[in-house]
Amino acid sequence: MGCLKKIIKSIVKKIIMIALIVAFFSLGGYAFVKNLINSYQNPARAEFVQTEKNYADFSSVPNDYQLCRCFNLFGYKKINAKYLPTGQKITIYDLKNEQKISPADFQTKAIDKKINSLLDNLKDSIITLENFEIVQRGSYIANNKTIPFIKFEANVKNIPFKKVVGIVACYSTKNEKAKVPSTKLVLTIVDYKAYNPMILKGFISALKF
Repeated sequence: MGCLKKIIKSIVKKIIMIALIVAFFSLGGYAFVKNLINSYQNPARAEFVQTEKNYADFSSVPNDYQLCRCFNLFGYKKINAKYLPTGQKITIYDLKNEQKISPADFQTKAIDKKINSLLDNLKDSIITLENFEIVQRGSYIANNKTIPFIKFEANVKNIPFKKVVGIVACYSTKNEKAKVPSTKLVLTIVDYKAYNPMILKGFISALKF
């Protein structure tokens, strides 16, 4: 009898919970949640510059780049910059420490052995790259800070005859709450025919540290 009461009590709790959820959304809850998410992801630029300064000082980034926060779903905190004229997305990941990858890896070519597994860990879509080839190495200068990068070309395994170009850059900063330097990874991947090197260069060159 006691077991039956527990089952009934559990069912009643679930029914009440479902009823509350239905009532919430029927009374405008969906719009409320949508606006809440949008306000977090797309804050006013001044707010973004203030709250995300652990990545860099974004105050000089041109308005052609839409700055956006992202939810931390896969273990790495990240932010996006969307270049509005073309829609190209640039993502900066906070890897938290330099054990997995560091700017020094780009100087010693250690990045060559790490990049494939790293991209697999960072990707947030079903797209898989194959025939990965590093075609250029270099560095950007941002506020007297050297930011090394590699440029790669690859085929999209899921889409026949689809080729992309990507750039991975890396720098290190000291976050306000961190006792050790924090590695930031900059990533952009675009269709081979749409690649424009000035989009990422313009963004990174505007960063201040």
